[in-house]
Amino acid sequence: MLAERDLRKALRRVNSQPAHGYYSRFVEFRHLSAGSRASAGPKPLWSLGSKLYGGRFTPKGSFETVYLAEDPVTAMAEVSGVLYCSQAPMPRTPQPPWVLITVEGILLRVLDLTAPEVQAAVGTNSQELTGAWRQVQAAGRLAPTQILGRVCYLSGRFEAIRYPSSKNIAGVCLGVFTDQLRSPAMIRVLDPHGRLAQRLP
Repeated sequence: MLAERDLRKALRRVNSQPAHGYYSRFVEFRHLSAGSRASAGPKPLWSLGSKLYGGRFTPKGSFETVYLAEDPVTAMAEVSGVLYCSQAPMPRTPQPPWVLITVEGILLRVLDLTAPEVQAAVGTNSQELTGAWRQVQAAGRLAPTQILGRVCYLSGRFEAIRYPSSKNIAGVCLGVFTDQLRSPAMIRVLDPHGRLAQRLP
């Protein structure tokens, strides 16, 4: 990854891309049920956790990010921490109850880190983008992806980052900076019954 000062310069030259599609997100049932913070209504797009605890592109204590995947298998692998291989069944590890949420996204300004030319522009590669950020954060440092996320967020040029999954070699994920969304850009939960309906902004 480029140094932070060089990243700022590089991101000025990288074109953003639009994205419109359907994404997947798994949320633990306990967070959506009565007796949780859902007492004020369930918030399946709740994004404060990334700010409180950190995320792949979110330094701890910084800004809020909703993390999504482009398919349900990748979403489950990401939240369960289980490495998925399409040639073998997913390992049977004990898991709490999860709820699969389908999210429609209309995004106008996405930094697409799945594109080799964008990776080259910011001086990174798939190995670094899928690396173990939690260990780096636990050691009191920012992971390279967190530095990139911070520079990307502060630039104001991007609403989201599209990147390769660390748990599914064929999977792609999306980190959405929720307070950078401006209409007509948005993300919303698809729920025909309205029980888990939420839209940002």
